[in-house]
Amino acid sequence: MRRFFAVGHRASTDPGFPLDDLAGSAGRMDILLNAANAALLLAHGIRRDSEIGLLLLGPPAPPRFVRLVGFRLKSYQPDIRSNASLIRQTLVDASRVEHEFSPGVYGSIATFPEALDRLGPTFVALREGGKDIRQAALPSDATFVLSDNQELAADEEGGLRDRGALAVGVGPVALHTDHAIAIVHNELDRRGA
Repeated sequence: MRRFFAVGHRASTDPGFPLDDLAGSAGRMDILLNAANAALLLAHGIRRDSEIGLLLLGPPAPPRFVRLVGFRLKSYQPDIRSNASLIRQTLVDASRVEHEFSPGVYGSIATFPEALDRLGPTFVALREGGKDIRQAALPSDATFVLSDNQELAADEEGGLRDRGALAVGVGPVALHTDHAIAIVHNELDRRGA
């Protein structure tokens, strides 16, 4: 299973966040939705062996954790506005117990460490300056951790360090979250071919 974990530091936790302003009023929800598309979509289908966890830390009621599981998804589209509607459903009924709101779309209340523990068991922190992915020995069962357009906070970095996360870079220049995910998939696809 390929797992990704993207942190949205300002991503709205309001179930009524505007679908027409995902980059603004929804707290850069567009970054998380583009990351989800990169993690889950192929040219003509869904990556059944992939899942992504999205941690929403914006107002009014953080933290919220949304998990999208490829092999279970039924109504997932390339259109991020449609997928934003799926995310909104998970924000209506807050519970610490994870619930499936639509096939393959799960939601709950979970902190950064709790979300990591749900995804585990091993972690690869994608960051500038990490060991080049082309030379890195990647665990066969890992969760790749990324952030939105903000760096991970010190306590988030500490949580990854405590879990022995491997620091890996995907190239010599800074990339968008979704592009980094595409490179990870490409590298893993090439290794598996």
